[in-house]
Amino acid sequence: MRENNVKPDSLTWRQLLPQLDLNDFEKCRLTPMALQEKARTALDLFLTAPSGAVLVLKADEQPAYAEMVESHLRAHLPQTLAPSGADYQIEQADSFSFPLVQVRSATSNEDNFAAKSAVEYALYYDAVRLFGHVLQHPASHDLALQPGLVHQVCNGVLILAVSPLLHNPSLWQRLKHIVLSGCFDWQSPNPHKPMNYHIPGYPLPLKLILLGDRETLAEFSLLEPSLYDFAQYAEIENYFLTDSTARQQQWVNNLLYYADQAGLATLSEAAITALYRQAVRESEDSLRQTVNPRQLNKWLSAVADISRRAGHKQIEADDVQNYFDNLAYQQSSLQEFSYNDILREQIYICSDGSAVGEINGLSVIEYAGTPVVYGEPSRITCTVQFGDGEITDVERKSELAGNIHGKGTLLAQYCLSNLLDLPAQLPFAASIAFEQSYADIDGDSASLAQFCVLVSALANVEIDLGIAVTGSIDQGGLVHAVGGVNVKIEGFYALCQARGLTGRQGVIIPTVCAENLSLRPEVVESVKNGRFHIWTVDNVEQALYLLTGKQLLPQNDNSRSQQSLAEMISQRIENKVEALVAHPLSKWLSWLKTIKKQ
Repeated sequence: MRENNVKPDSLTWRQLLPQLDLNDFEKCRLTPMALQEKARTALDLFLTAPSGAVLVLKADEQPAYAEMVESHLRAHLPQTLAPSGADYQIEQADSFSFPLVQVRSATSNEDNFAAKSAVEYALYYDAVRLFGHVLQHPASHDLALQPGLVHQVCNGVLILAVSPLLHNPSLWQRLKHIVLSGCFDWQSPNPHKPMNYHIPGYPLPLKLILLGDRETLAEFSLLEPSLYDFAQYAEIENYFLTDSTARQQQWVNNLLYYADQAGLATLSEAAITALYRQAVRESEDSLRQTVNPRQLNKWLSAVADISRRAGHKQIEADDVQNYFDNLAYQQSSLQEFSYNDILREQIYICSDGSAVGEINGLSVIEYAGTPVVYGEPSRITCTVQFGDGEITDVERKSELAGNIHGKGTLLAQYCLSNLLDLPAQLPFAASIAFEQSYADIDGDSASLAQFCVLVSALANVEIDLGIAVTGSIDQGGLVHAVGGVNVKIEGFYALCQARGLTGRQGVIIPTVCAENLSLRPEVVESVKNGRFHIWTVDNVEQALYLLTGKQLLPQNDNSRSQQSLAEMISQRIENKVEALVAHPLSKWLSWLKTIKKQ
């Protein structure tokens, strides 16, 4: 049941930071694979599969993930390597004969083509490293055979990155034949010149694990459409679900594992909490934290370096904050240029006062080729005139907006028609524009703002410009989650703070996004002191009440002291209708009478 007549309370400062429960925390050695439950299950099944098995793992192609998989496999494979593979004997050629190459099964791990390891991995490789090589002396023409990775893991497991196979598809065709047939055959080192000698092949059973991120695997499936006819699939996850105290503490133990492996100083509880909050900012989800080894090691080593230079005996929360402040500062040039343009009114955005048909939306700005991501307000305007009910999206019309943005504009239009129960199209035409926006935009996070500014223009009611809005909506008027909430709030706060906080400014966000907040200390402090506010809404009615102080729909009680926005829209339509010929608009006249009776 919607509480449309209740003004939502603003969030308290404690609700702006995720909480990490370290009560009764016990430190224990928790390896990274312990957090990868699905991948661990897939690897355990893979080990029991016969030779020729192939497992595709979705994972970033980085050494840490390959080493994690390798360590897990080694722990579950026999520690003693039984002799397997082959031993090649070469009788060199003379002036009257060809070289004679013979092969027998390996009887010792010292044989030249005997297996040397139960598990090996390679992220960068070519045909020579993978399949070995035939060497021939340029003068004497003596032959020598060089083993490759496939020979070194006979009866074992080979872990490979997918990217090199995409760059050289012939590698995959030969590798697939070896894995599925369990046999190795030599090929001429020069594909345009056959060998003038014969090198016998030999049985080479092995298992294969392929690592690649989602985009790389998508490309690889085009190269090998039948991949999953013979291969299994699992994922090494970059994020760990922390939906309970126990799982939060598992994540902490994983963090401490990396710190111990790197020999870093002890992390205080405050420092651990600060890193947890940064992880929430990075994932934009309070229930999923990064377990990416490269990222965690980068954070820990940089924070430890700052702590060491500060002379701290252990890593403190200030060290964590200083690192991320320094990181933000060194990347802030583009953001400062953008904010300065707004403060100098080169880009015109009001952060105080009110206006009809104008609202401050919130955008996330990204620059290709950089890690720069920040939030900034966007001035959205709407004008209406008597017309056929068409609502023009200026960005979409000028091909500066994507399909999802266009969908959001249509949802705003149809949501209004649904909530007002219109008998036909509005007898108004409207245009909605992102003012002074010259780059491509996309996404539906402005659909709540577009709805509100459309209602403002139709009802001729002012919107509070000290409140910025983000949220997506559906046709029923419910407000749904959007991304980038933290940087959006901080972007509008930075503008208000630079101009001077009035105590009335703030941001409206979807209620479902509140649990993912992890805001910078200065924003939290301003909310704590009542100088800035963050409201959460479940539906469009609540958002409009915050922005205009008026209800969208008439209430079924006798205590109404002012017109609803719907009534104001109907009054405006009636005034227009009375000034024109009545008969084409008879449907509207009957609807207006219905609104008056409510």
